[in-house]
Amino acid sequence: MRKPEFIARQSRRPTGLLGAIVARVMARETRPENERALHLLDLADGDSLIDIGCGHGETLFEADAMVRLSDSAGVDFSEVMLERALARNRDAVWDTRLTFHSADTAALPFPDKRFGKALSVHTVYFWPDPATHLAEAFRVLRHGGRFVFCFRSTADRRAVHGFPDTVYRFPSVQEVEETLKLVGFLDPETTTEEITGHLTHWSIAEKP
Repeated sequence: MRKPEFIARQSRRPTGLLGAIVARVMARETRPENERALHLLDLADGDSLIDIGCGHGETLFEADAMVRLSDSAGVDFSEVMLERALARNRDAVWDTRLTFHSADTAALPFPDKRFGKALSVHTVYFWPDPATHLAEAFRVLRHGGRFVFCFRSTADRRAVHGFPDTVYRFPSVQEVEETLKLVGFLDPETTTEEITGHLTHWSIAEKP
């Protein structure tokens, strides 16, 4: 059964009371994918991490629990999500180790080579031009920085048929890997697993 378009739009950019509910659901449903992404980042104490499309902020909270982050950030364009992320990470924000920013991920509000690690989970479906957003991830990473990009693809027919194509666009794994190389990343490695019935991919790329 295809998800209603108004719900799909809330998944893209949660707003209002319904958006607050969607945020809680997404935090729970996407936890396994986010945990796997954090593992693949190979985090260490003092790492500077950016979560591109950070949503509910749970992933940054878990990262900071695994290692003590430094000079890290989350970016999203949903005020509902950012409010939740700020509340969840209040201690790290108060300690100035973590900041949150309302911005379009096609134009990240940071200087070049600002972060050592980056991740983005379930964002590509909503990007009209993925190369623009991935080029921004490349730009704000330092040389040798690692980027983990999590997504579902055209290989998951359940996803393709379950979400309205007016809101969601699922790429192929080849398309993601080619775009990562196009914007400057070294040849990415993609790992694939089925999590809670969903075929999910994590592409790991490094900036030369």
